[in-house]
Amino acid sequence: MLKLLIYLSIVFLVLQQVIAEQQPITIEVMKESYSPGETVQIKIITEPLEKPLKADQLALYVDGVKKPIAPFFTRYSDTIYLLYFDLPLLVPGIVQFKVEKILYKGTGVLEEITAEQEIPITSEPDSILSIIPAFVVLEKNQREFQIQVENKHGGMTFNITASPSIAHLYTTLQTISLNGKRIFKFNVDLNKLEQDAAVQINHEGTLYRISVLKRQQIIEPQQNETLPEAKNLVFLAAKPEVRKSITTDVSLSGILSLKNEGNITLENIQVRAVGAIEQIATIDTTLIPMLGGGQSRDILLKINEQQTAPPGIYEGVLQAEAGAIKTVFPIFIEIKELGRDQPENKTNIDLNLKRPGPEPPDDDNTFDVNFSKPKPQQTTKEYPLGLILITMIILIGAAGFYFLKKKKVVKEETFDDYIKKIRK
Repeated sequence: MLKLLIYLSIVFLVLQQVIAEQQPITIEVMKESYSPGETVQIKIITEPLEKPLKADQLALYVDGVKKPIAPFFTRYSDTIYLLYFDLPLLVPGIVQFKVEKILYKGTGVLEEITAEQEIPITSEPDSILSIIPAFVVLEKNQREFQIQVENKHGGMTFNITASPSIAHLYTTLQTISLNGKRIFKFNVDLNKLEQDAAVQINHEGTLYRISVLKRQQIIEPQQNETLPEAKNLVFLAAKPEVRKSITTDVSLSGILSLKNEGNITLENIQVRAVGAIEQIATIDTTLIPMLGGGQSRDILLKINEQQTAPPGIYEGVLQAEAGAIKTVFPIFIEIKELGRDQPENKTNIDLNLKRPGPEPPDDDNTFDVNFSKPKPQQTTKEYPLGLILITMIILIGAAGFYFLKKKKVVKEETFDDYIKKIRK
């Protein structure tokens, strides 16, 4: 009997190891169930991957049909990613969240895999809140943060609590009208921040938990130069995202490029803003009919162009899509109301998204072309023969006159000679 138990234990451990090798990604949904329209919170934990995950690898399917989402996606540590997004208002079937095109080399052979997790749905919820951000990741020396809450379904009152290291003024019942939004401000002491620090919102008996975390240092693994580079559609910008806090009288603008890094021409590329940022963002190009391999197209992005957007948090992505190929560029804008004593100052700020142009190539062909061109400073001037002769005659004449004048002998005349001339 003891031998049988030992054998079973060994088999169990081997099976666990095999399963772990086959599943390099764990997807953790932070609540037991969600309601249509509610903000979903997901933590993705990975084994060391060949390449870090990107937002365009995330997808939501309802009954096997892919649905558009505006995910806010951040890499919290080397192996942990945090993600949140709002579910569609109508979810008439099974909801699956997937992480696609994962490059993994667990068994020594590089392969592309997909991880997925079902999101349980509550059909008759008492409460539906949309929360931004649903994870708070604090940067170094950050002392305060804000959370925007939108009441999509349920009563007007709710309660807010927080960990001891997080201070706030909302000790009594708070109110938000149906379909209304409200911003709440918090102060935090990073030196005392607990490992499980969070803000909690109790609405109609449903508890929403917003984790508050310190940004972790990320050490990028050395990339294997022999790995094939993924060829797809990408946004090229001097910054990986736009994250700005402005007042209502400020507008933002910037130019970034959309590049086709593949070898096949892409057609009918749709460009649009997705998420809450759509309310205040405009672009000068919404359809690119054709983009050849290696070609790029500049896109002008404007935010709060009319300087009339109400205060709030506007989050989403700039998305470009050509069939199954898609890429996104994250945008997070906080618009604050002007203070009572603060004068209105209509201002436009350049986001400085444009990447500097590449340096001219320094190869042998370019060198040969430049070298073969005659340089102006080395060109020999040619003069007419007549002009040369005239110049020489003038110089010789001037020299002769100078020497004759210098060598002329002056005879001195005595007084007796002068008298003799007079008498003659």
